[in-house]
Amino acid sequence: MRLAGHALVEQLLACGVDLAFCVPGESYLPVLDGLYAHRDKVRLITARQETGAAMMAAAYGKLTGRPGVCLVTRGPGATNASGGVHVARQDAVPMLLLVGQVPTTNRDRVAFQEVDIRAMFAPLAKAVYRVDVPDRVPELVARAMVTAVSGEPGPVVLELPEDVLSASTAAEVVPAVPPVVPAPDPADIHTVVRILREAERPLLVVGGSGWTVEATVNVRLFAEAAGIPLATAVRHQDLVDHRSPVFAGTLGLNTTAGLARAVGDADVLAFVGTRPDALTVDDFQLLEVPAPKQKLLHVHPDPDVLQQVHRADLAIVAGPARFAAALPREHGQPSAWLTRLRDNYLRGPEPSVAAEFMRVLDERVPDPIISTGAGAYTAWPQKHHRFTTYPSQLGTQSGSMGFGLPAAVAAQLVHPDRPAVAFAGDGCFLMTGQELSTAVRYGLAPLVIVVNNGSYGTIRDHQTRRFPGREFGTSLVNPDFAAFARAFGALGERVRTPDEFAAALDRTLGKAALIEIDIS
Repeated sequence: MRLAGHALVEQLLACGVDLAFCVPGESYLPVLDGLYAHRDKVRLITARQETGAAMMAAAYGKLTGRPGVCLVTRGPGATNASGGVHVARQDAVPMLLLVGQVPTTNRDRVAFQEVDIRAMFAPLAKAVYRVDVPDRVPELVARAMVTAVSGEPGPVVLELPEDVLSASTAAEVVPAVPPVVPAPDPADIHTVVRILREAERPLLVVGGSGWTVEATVNVRLFAEAAGIPLATAVRHQDLVDHRSPVFAGTLGLNTTAGLARAVGDADVLAFVGTRPDALTVDDFQLLEVPAPKQKLLHVHPDPDVLQQVHRADLAIVAGPARFAAALPREHGQPSAWLTRLRDNYLRGPEPSVAAEFMRVLDERVPDPIISTGAGAYTAWPQKHHRFTTYPSQLGTQSGSMGFGLPAAVAAQLVHPDRPAVAFAGDGCFLMTGQELSTAVRYGLAPLVIVVNNGSYGTIRDHQTRRFPGREFGTSLVNPDFAAFARAFGALGERVRTPDEFAAALDRTLGKAALIEIDIS
């Protein structure tokens, strides 16, 4: 017999959990006590606000393919964490959010901090479960962990009433099982290869989750052997080594200028691992709904996603890693189409101040994991950095501001041997800027680059285009960001030119630091 809260921690251990993120709350004290009992096996990172903690867990899921675990309390803790749950849902990232709840005896009485967790998270999460019986704690934790990685991965929320966690149980730990990942039919692989090889203007687009280093190599080697242009979905640029002779760039947000036009000219499109998301297909303007004019091949691990928005000529239920492993390496002939798309990518963006700053960063920071939130500044790394390693990009399809710094914290915890660089705008950074304190506390050394234009820049740009001369509500008055960083024990610098940026990098690399680039 032990507390149900302790049984929960034992089940997490059985499922391979060795890292969790939290903001503590009295509603789940028995779980915290269980984590104390196993503090040599599970590292607990205490964040400064639940949004940051949940975003750290989402980033962990992106980096590892395993559920990122986050613990928060009821009511305001759960509502704060919802932003991270939305990121995980839209990005198809495995995550487990454990939410303390009011005692079952006080349910539906508008108890202190009470929120109907199942009603609140139903449209946000992949699944929401509630434990009402102590003996079912191991069962439901194990179910949540499997659900988070099955089919299309996503966030699962588990509601934990305080009195249930405080009760005793002799329930045994449930043995962990690997997720069921569908494999492609060999006949479908043959058909995909035949259609791509017979096409005059094919384009293969990879994205989504469920990838491994080996899978990214397999799909690249197939494309290189067959001479098929290979592109990535937005903010999944690290799935393809940009030095590959078949890499054509990234769709969405005009990341690779001219590539969207090539989609219109393509006769066959193959999407692997991605829905595709709305940003990648320019809010569904790039690919007609429901029936695209191009022949469409769609590979996705969840049958409920296939044929949902776009009608595919061939829909294959398969995980991207298993699909990539089944691809042959049959040699084809280079084409004028491939040359056109590769040359378009190599032409690159127009010279700019952003390009100069990124050149300085790339010269001084080798093989970084780059994270971003949302805003105009995200174009800096997305357009000007060449990704060569997987994983090395943490961005969101949900367009959530504030993701960059929490993601960099997770990156440093998962890959302590690699530099983590978080880009943020002046508006974006202050959504979760207090997590710099978390980084310093745990001896991490992310580099935060704040691009300060004195406004919510993306919204202001839209405002200027739609309502010229009537910009309103989008200007910002900012703190001294360098001083802000120093107050948390990090280094802080403020620069205006690429030369000043280079000097600041030389002084701060290897330490927790923030460099503000003033472009206002």
